[in-house]
Amino acid sequence: MEKKKKRHFVYLAGNISNDPRTYEWREKFESAMEDEPKVIVVNPCANKFNQAMRNATADGLAFAKEAKKRSQKILRAKDYQLVKMCSAIVVNLALSSPEKPLVGTIQELTWARDVFYVPVIAITEGVDNIYTSHPWIDECCSAKVGTVEEAADMIKIFFLDY
Repeated sequence: MEKKKKRHFVYLAGNISNDPRTYEWREKFESAMEDEPKVIVVNPCANKFNQAMRNATADGLAFAKEAKKRSQKILRAKDYQLVKMCSAIVVNLALSSPEKPLVGTIQELTWARDVFYVPVIAITEGVDNIYTSHPWIDECCSAKVGTVEEAADMIKIFFLDY
């Protein structure tokens, strides 16, 4: 009798702004996992709220204020629950800007590491910034890879055999 294999939920953490790259890397990861029925990709951008914010014209502080106005205080609690249910986190640390620091992302990494003991795979794309280099953030990362494809491969190698 073959043992039924577990389904794994993988949360995609990182900057969310009106920069299209913040959505594109997540969509690329989802595509890379399409052939893996045991993986459920948890994309915090794949909902009506975030899709509407995708077209917001504000940037930086104005974007954050608009997101707060539209969401009230539900976003942090929602993302906490999403991180809680996951087997792994994939985070893109390469996409950041001084106008939109990774405040929420850092909280998600802390929850993953210190609260839920969930492995974190960080995508760095060869970028050297405060997020890819800071020792506190580095301590939250179980592994660092250069690309979205490498992150998908790591999930396939380490999470699908049981």
